Formats: sequence, C-alpha cells, structure tokens
Amino acid sequence: MVRSTPVVPPATPLTGGYVVVRPRREEDLDAIAAASRDPETLRWLDDAPMDAEARRTGMSRVEEAWRSGRAAPLTIADAATDQAVGVINLQFRTEDVAAVAYSVFPACRGQGIAPRAVLLVVDWALRDLGVTQLILETDEVNRASIRVAEKCGFHAIDTKLEPRSDGVVRTTIVFSRTIR
Repeated sequence: MVRSTPVVPPATPLTGGYVVVRPRREEDLDAIAAASRDPETLRWLDDAPMDAEARRTGMSRVEEAWRSGRAAPLTIADAATDQAVGVINLQFRTEDVAAVAYSVFPACRGQGIAPRAVLLVVDWALRDLGVTQLILETDEVNRASIRVAEKCGFHAIDTKLEPRSDGVVRTTIVFSRTIR
C-alpha cells in the first residue's frame, strides 16, 4: 500500500558540515532546470529536461508531493550560501518503505556532497518519518552512485533490467538500508 498520509518537511534544515538539505523553494527551480539539461545527468536519469511548463508548475507539484505523501522533494544547498547544489527526493513506495534519489549539479560534483546529503535524509527518514527500509537504485556502471550507496550503509540486494525511454535496456542495482 502506498503511503497515504502527508509527509511533514523537517522543521529545520538538515545540516551536515558544508551541506544543508531543506525543502525545495521557488528560487531553486532555475538551477534545477539548468542541471536537468546536463549530459551526465541525462546519462543516468530517464527524466526529460525541465521545460518551461514543468518550471512554471514546479512548486505546485512539489507541494502536492508533500501533501499526498507520495514524495519528499528536497534541495541540497551549500551551508554557507544556501545556494542549491543538487536535489534529493524520498519517493514513498509504502507507508514505511521509500526510495532515495539524488543528483548533484555539475559544478559541484566530486566534493562529497551526495553522501553527506543522503546520510542526512536517511537519518531523518528513519528517525522522523517511520521509514523502516530505504531503497537506492543505480545503473550498474554508475560508479559514483554505487560509491555513494556503499558509503551510506546501503547493501546491494538485487539487480533488474530496465528499458529506458530511448530504447536502451540497462541493468540497475537495487541497494537497501533497513532499521536493524
């Protein structure tokens, strides 16, 4: 059963060193739209780049995701400047199981941002949202994302073949982290 209760955003930003994870804001959308066109991002995600309509309706979709309990769309920000440096989302599969998905903007990659953000969100989900299992899925050749999963205490539990919108079939590794 998919989660049916609203997700309450964290009362204060989740902080960890030079990274802050906070609810998405209108002023984040231009940076998110620009990053959605990055070739490396497009290599790993099957989402279309954010067009003008998606940009225009961005915040209403974010608010609906929180309200419906379907997802928790968050922004990864620089702790010193509060400028968006990436996105991270929890996508609820059931009341107590969620998938974590993230992307760090091109200019900010390779700085350890993704593992810090993932750990902040994992701790919040397990502590405050009643989540007992988190799933993280990545392409089998996405070495950076595999390292993030492993650094954050996820363990590979499965692989699956997934067709992309461009017709290419990729192998996805499914990682899991549970409350012990």
